[in-house]
Amino acid sequence: MAGKIIGGILVVAACFCMGYRISIREKLRLDELLYLKGAILKIMSETEHNRATFCEALKASVNVEENDIFSSIYNAVKNNNAVKTAWKYAFEENADNCYMSREDIDRLSLTGEGFNSGDINLQKKYVQSSVDYINSQEELIKSKLEKDKKVYRSVSVTIGLFIVLLLI
Repeated sequence: MAGKIIGGILVVAACFCMGYRISIREKLRLDELLYLKGAILKIMSETEHNRATFCEALKASVNVEENDIFSSIYNAVKNNNAVKTAWKYAFEENADNCYMSREDIDRLSLTGEGFNSGDINLQKKYVQSSVDYINSQEELIKSKLEKDKKVYRSVSVTIGLFIVLLLI
């Protein structure tokens, strides 16, 4: 009898942990988007105010070794690839290793086209478009985050209890 009770508790705990993991995915996506927003704004600031090349701005703005996407961009640009190509390829290459959605990757990979241009106004336009997109996603995620967290956890515990009742 004690084995069934311990097993039941373990099943409910496992289901709760799975629900928690699902609910935390959106939070991680939000953190990743906010990091990218900050990085893009810093790169733009470096290129605009300090008149740095893209590689110099990327190196000064972002810890390249810490982030796979920016590491790929930096290495590709350093090897004489166009910024536009490097940016798009880096986002596509690292799509599986991040929490961003497919739409996030598609929209943010377009930012490289702006950095590829020598025109500062065009760069600002692309950067502003990316920042606006991230801001809209931030609002959506924050509004859904708490509600979804409670739903995922409640449903997972309910499923765990249902499994326990079936086993007993």
